[in-house]
Amino acid sequence: MKHLFVLASLALAAPSIALACGDKKCDKAACALPAAEQAPLPADGTHASLVVTGMSCGSCATKIHTALMGVKGVKGATVDHATGAVEVAFDAKATSTEALLATVNGLGHFSAKLK
Repeated sequence: MKHLFVLASLALAAPSIALACGDKKCDKAACALPAAEQAPLPADGTHASLVVTGMSCGSCATKIHTALMGVKGVKGATVDHATGAVEVAFDAKATSTEALLATVNGLGHFSAKLK
């Protein structure tokens, strides 16, 4: 019976850990996940520097990184939740800085602008 209680407790806790911030503003106490590993930016392509406010943890950085990497023409991105710095390498023929800003700003509680 004791094992069943432990398993049930873990099963109930897992979704809150996996969803972390979800679509809500990040709560540092409940969402102190590390950022996912990010590859260095490729040297080729156009580079843009953004400043993003509203990031509180690694999960926020991962959410922004994933969204940017889904934009057609983006070759790489680095996101630092601690400083709010976002660097993006992209093909200027396939996308624009306006599209990158719209992608981040469309995620909810984040606010992005060009550095």
